[in-house]
Amino acid sequence: MLLRSWRFAGIYLTAITLSLTFCHLLEMPGKMRYDEALYMSVQHSLYFHFAWVGAVAEVGAVVSLIVLSFLVRKRSVIFYPTLVATICVAGGLALWFAFVSPANGLMAQWHGVPLPANWVAVRRQWELGHAASAVLDLIGFGALVLSVLLDTPQLAGKKAEPSASGAGSGAAR
Repeated sequence: MLLRSWRFAGIYLTAITLSLTFCHLLEMPGKMRYDEALYMSVQHSLYFHFAWVGAVAEVGAVVSLIVLSFLVRKRSVIFYPTLVATICVAGGLALWFAFVSPANGLMAQWHGVPLPANWVAVRRQWELGHAASAVLDLIGFGALVLSVLLDTPQLAGKKAEPSASGAGSGAAR
């Protein structure tokens, strides 16, 4: 039961993390074309909830994946994909701290246009930081799902149950 609880927490929090970072990835092409006024309007109005939900989800995902990796450490078939998930999701969070957070700090000081001369570089840092984080989160989530699939008991060789109507004669369904 302990393993299942940590696995559930890891999957749930990693899925939330991926949903947030993947949104940023999908928004990036359009936002890279915005002028400074529109870009800052979006930045200052759209992402408030991303910040507090993302902080809890990302840190929680990393913690739960570390615990999960520890719990499955002696089961190499599922340990390695779980470890890959842990490294990728933790790496995505590290990228956020290294690239996105400093850009957030600068953008928080910007109120109205014109923006500082380096605003395009700061935007690029913010957007690409999120994009790289999304790629790591996507790989991490895939590795986590793979670990669950590898740990799922196989039903090979088990005969199909007859239907309730008794028409279980082996005909294709």
